[in-house]
Amino acid sequence: MKKFHRILALAFGLAITGMATAQSAESLLKKLVEKGVLTEAEAAELRDEANAENTTKPSSWVDSITFKGDLRLRYEMKHQEWAAGSQSSRNRFRYRFRYGAIADLQNDMKVGFRIASGSTSNPISTNQSLDDAGHNDSLNIDQAYAQWSRGGFTVLGGKMPNHTKTGWMISSGLIDTDYTPEGAELHYDLDAGGLPLGLHGGWHSISESSNSDDGMLIGQLTGEHKFSNNTALKFGLGSYWLFNADQIKSDTVGSNGTSHGTSAGNSETSGNKVASNFNPYFVDAALTYKGWARPVKFSAMYLNNPAAAASSEDTGYSIGVKYGSAKKPGEWEIGYEWRHLEQDATWHGLADSDFGAFGARNIAGSNGNKYYNGTNVEGSLIKGRYQLYNNVKLGFGWGITDAIKNDVSGTDKTTHRFSFDVIFSF
Repeated sequence: MKKFHRILALAFGLAITGMATAQSAESLLKKLVEKGVLTEAEAAELRDEANAENTTKPSSWVDSITFKGDLRLRYEMKHQEWAAGSQSSRNRFRYRFRYGAIADLQNDMKVGFRIASGSTSNPISTNQSLDDAGHNDSLNIDQAYAQWSRGGFTVLGGKMPNHTKTGWMISSGLIDTDYTPEGAELHYDLDAGGLPLGLHGGWHSISESSNSDDGMLIGQLTGEHKFSNNTALKFGLGSYWLFNADQIKSDTVGSNGTSHGTSAGNSETSGNKVASNFNPYFVDAALTYKGWARPVKFSAMYLNNPAAAASSEDTGYSIGVKYGSAKKPGEWEIGYEWRHLEQDATWHGLADSDFGAFGARNIAGSNGNKYYNGTNVEGSLIKGRYQLYNNVKLGFGWGITDAIKNDVSGTDKTTHRFSFDVIFSF
């Protein structure tokens, strides 16, 4: 009889565990012990059996999803020498939050999305300043795309990951590393006699209206040659073309740049409109050597825009070096870069949001006493990183920059921009 009660109790326990909460199942077992139907030992055994029976393997679609996110806390200081004997400084705290997922589907398909902090009006920064008296901040759709890969081909469409994640080799002077292009891309990887090559092409939508579309067609050839196990050279040769450039030219430059972004620096017409067309070609190269205690990387970039309004303002270049690699706890890296980016070398709406100068935007002088990122800037960038834990990294950046062409006053306005970061990955 007792065996019957035990079997009955097990049946009820399993049913309750499957249909109710764990708390309800535990209450039932306690009542059965109190009534003398089960001993404490038998109740414990039933708990183990029920838990084992109710343990299920996650379905395959759950296994196919990978979640990833990061949080960066930043202190930033800008110090500006904008006139003889006159200075100004700004201190602020900022954060960047990003979280997303990638789902591996059948037939070599992937779907990904990511949300991020920042302003919807700024496509080249996901930073959010700690201001507005503690008001709640917004999250934006930063990525939403589909990807198909097979036989060396990869096709992407939607709001895609930044070029640093999809095989391109493009300096941040041209395209900010926070920029997530909208449109479609085609990538093809091949082996040319032992030389790995990549062919990359994309159509990126910039602005759409009922009567015309202003978009950017971009292409690049990348490659890598290993001289030895310790030495490798990566290179890229590419160009982009802005179609219906009159759309760009007709966008009046506002107080924070064009309607496409907050960066500014391109030459302007008397009506405060962008004056140039843009179809630059660009060359990138990076040489890495791993034969020392820490790896060292030398990098260089050259850029020229034949469609610039003035041939004297059509060129950009950079040269840099990085020592070390902060990937494991206790590892560190430090780097230096000199960058020179003339006014119309590239469209300022995509250029590095962390590289700017005081008085760089409006050469006519209406906004000559403000800090702007984008073009018409040259200077030094010093960056360092330290991997504190597996998922925690420390970093700093120090930029010393000037406008290449000063504003109407002719004053040399040197800008110091310092930042300190704590980055959490999860």
